[in-house]
Amino acid sequence: MPTKLSYDTSTSLSHVSTYDRLWSTLPYLRPMVTIIDDTLADYGVDEDGGRVHDLLDTRCDPYVNNLLTGEDFDFHCHSNLVRAVAPYGLTEFDVHDVLNVFQCTGLNEDDQYFMKACPAKKGDYLEFFAEIDLLCAMSCCPGGDLSIDLWGPEARAPLETCNPLGVEIYAVEPALLEGWSSPQPAPYKGNHGMRLQAVDWATLKKNCC
Repeated sequence: MPTKLSYDTSTSLSHVSTYDRLWSTLPYLRPMVTIIDDTLADYGVDEDGGRVHDLLDTRCDPYVNNLLTGEDFDFHCHSNLVRAVAPYGLTEFDVHDVLNVFQCTGLNEDDQYFMKACPAKKGDYLEFFAEIDLLCAMSCCPGGDLSIDLWGPEARAPLETCNPLGVEIYAVEPALLEGWSSPQPAPYKGNHGMRLQAVDWATLKKNCC
């Protein structure tokens, strides 16, 4: 079974930046990547309480869209990721939690989730060190950079705000990896209480009393 990104085990934060780690789901529970550079690290918390590199929300998907609109649309982020992993023998069931890179989000005073225009500019990046071998899939959200209304009287097609994304992969100098090893899955060897071991209560009582 493939190791997948997990919101629950990755961090106690709702947003990530430099030196934060992203962890895998149970039962593996091991670091997948460590973020080592972020050109938006100084963005902090804005006047609306927004922060970047969101872990609060999931990806947009055709299922919720159909419930809300009654229409099918095949190019939400979820569908884009499904198509991206398919050539590697993976399916929709392997598309799990996501990191919304550059997305600016937060919770308002009523504890409601909000999204706002992305502050990233051409040349901004998020750099991470891969702790294990990874297959990364990426989607440019059909909502674009969220700088225009997607609903309501001011809504218009967001295609003009969809910008290309790039990926660069570097090999680390071997000397920098001296003494480092890729994390192993969590060493829990239990059986979740489904196969209880026999207990010699008489011996235990004799030894303790």
